[in-house]
Amino acid sequence: MTAALVPVGLVVLLAVLAMCALAAWNLRLFRVAPPPLADPPSLSILMPARNEVDQIEGAVRAACADLPPGREVVVLDDGSTDGTGAVLARLARKLPGLRVVTGAPLPPGWAGKAWACWQLASEHARGEWLLFVDCDVRLARHAPARLLAAARAESVAFASAFPRQHVLTVGEALLVPLVHLVLLAYLPMALLRRVPRASLSAGCGQLMLARREVYLAADGHRAIRATLHDGIQLARRMKAAGHAIAVLDGRDLATCRMYVGLSGAWRGFARNAYEALGSPAALAVMCLLNAGLFIAPWLGLGAALATTGWSEAAAVWALAVAAVVALRARLARRFGAPLWTALATPVAVTLMIALQIHSYFTHCTGRPVVWRARAYPGAAPVRKGRA
Repeated sequence: MTAALVPVGLVVLLAVLAMCALAAWNLRLFRVAPPPLADPPSLSILMPARNEVDQIEGAVRAACADLPPGREVVVLDDGSTDGTGAVLARLARKLPGLRVVTGAPLPPGWAGKAWACWQLASEHARGEWLLFVDCDVRLARHAPARLLAAARAESVAFASAFPRQHVLTVGEALLVPLVHLVLLAYLPMALLRRVPRASLSAGCGQLMLARREVYLAADGHRAIRATLHDGIQLARRMKAAGHAIAVLDGRDLATCRMYVGLSGAWRGFARNAYEALGSPAALAVMCLLNAGLFIAPWLGLGAALATTGWSEAAAVWALAVAAVVALRARLARRFGAPLWTALATPVAVTLMIALQIHSYFTHCTGRPVVWRARAYPGAAPVRKGRA
């Protein structure tokens, strides 16, 4: 084992450095939206809401702030039972430009958000463009106009932006910032538009912009009706339909507290982590990559120090640890995560691997997924050779 520490460490170090180089290049390409258009097209801001009594007023007021001509906010109450409807009725009387509609019952085979978004887009929206916004998102002033400017600048019919994430507990801080790590460490953004493969896509379901006619022609959320991960699935759908997509750094466009606490983050990510990967092979590859790049450096350094003290082997593994910490610190500074999360990388990534595996076993055993007080029937148990 001692003899292998140096060559194995060199392999891991080179892999970590290659990953860091890709992330650094992606950070250059992961741009913020340009200034607002002087002549923006009409836009419908669409917000599905189910049992969001604690979130809905802040989200709606932010979306309705300074609405210019040609823009509307439409909120669909998707069978809420917690007082969300009463809050929306009060806001509709006060806020010009706000329309509140009641959703139809959820049909078999549909996920709740997908059904709500499809109703909003196909039956209620009037704008040329559609901006889907989750209820935990707070839009900044001019954010919709800047997203439209980004779509025009990139010549795309679909764009999504990743909001700045507020993490207020240790558990949230461990898991939520990994969204940016996975996005930037693995996705070659330079190929996102150049390669037409739908699998080479990314998206954030919290903030998605689509040209209405293109969305409807591609069948939008109806084509992905069962999804619990509409951000990436809608991006893939749009790309499969032949349309270019764009992914934006939305930290100055919107803020969001995605989940509350470690248990909330675990449930939220685990419900669709396997869907984002899509196959046992992809799960295995991601687990190996995550373990090799983000956990192995610490284990290797510990083994080297325990067996050889400070030596050539320890130095190699220490360089790998330093590279990972430097990358995580850079991402934390840019996206507003606590700096201590850089040192907690092996703990955070171990949790991520565990929840991905948990999500897979939930899927392959056919157990239902419960979300927003709805239980979605589990998939048929996975058989050999199938996902």
